[in-house]
Amino acid sequence: MRLFQKKSPNQDCFKRLIHRLSAMSESELIKVEQLLSLVFESREGEVSLPIVSEKKEVPQEPTLDDTITEAKNKLHTEQLEKRIEQFKQMKKPK
Repeated sequence: MRLFQKKSPNQDCFKRLIHRLSAMSESELIKVEQLLSLVFESREGEVSLPIVSEKKEVPQEPTLDDTITEAKNKLHTEQLEKRIEQFKQMKKPK
């Protein structure tokens, strides 16, 4: 059993590749996929590019900051409505 194995240069390249691919957008990943298919399928004699579909909007989950901002806005709106109602009650003739 080897406790301290020497890292091969391919391991570092693979890690960098994974980090770089994970940072890419969907459209960039589609381009990479097309390039890979072009390179590997041209060796076999076939070249076909996949059809690029329109970018679909992925609903994003609200972040904590968005949730906090929304709650603050709702609180301010409720307080404003409450003060307007109090003002109207004060203005009504008795």
